Amino acid sequence: MLGKDLRPDYIVRAPRMPQPTNPQYQAWARRIAELIADGTSRVLVGHSFGASVLLKYLVDAAPRPSFTGLFLIATPFWGPDFPEFALPPDFATRLRDVYPLYLYHSRDDAEVPFEHMEHYRRALPQAIVRALDGRGHEFNQPHFPELAADIRRLEA
Repeated sequence: MLGKDLRPDYIVRAPRMPQPTNPQYQAWARRIAELIADGTSRVLVGHSFGASVLLKYLVDAAPRPSFTGLFLIATPFWGPDFPEFALPPDFATRLRDVYPLYLYHSRDDAEVPFEHMEHYRRALPQAIVRALDGRGHEFNQPHFPELAADIRRLEA
């Protein structure tokens, strides 16, 4: 979807993660590290479970890899019932210098409740929040104009 809105100005990659039906944090973290290892300017975009793992990776990484912007869509907030994917209690402190950080969530998301985004909004005051209507969880649409415009705004 992003390729339609951002090409030819951006190279859009949507990599597969290891064992998507049986995810393990360490395997996904290693894959993320491989994908962003070259140090070039990166715009990081994650959706749903992938967004939550990307966020946890950025909390845990030392040193944190450089990137131009972080865009998280329909991101679940894992609690103590999912310790492998839960963020540490001090995650907000560790991420306080991450900017720009965008959060997108549709109010009618039936899979990840809108309250998860509200939790991130309260914890990460620097986040720019886009609360949307009628997009559901998968954001199945030919274009995502808000996301594309926010990414393009990084150039301004």
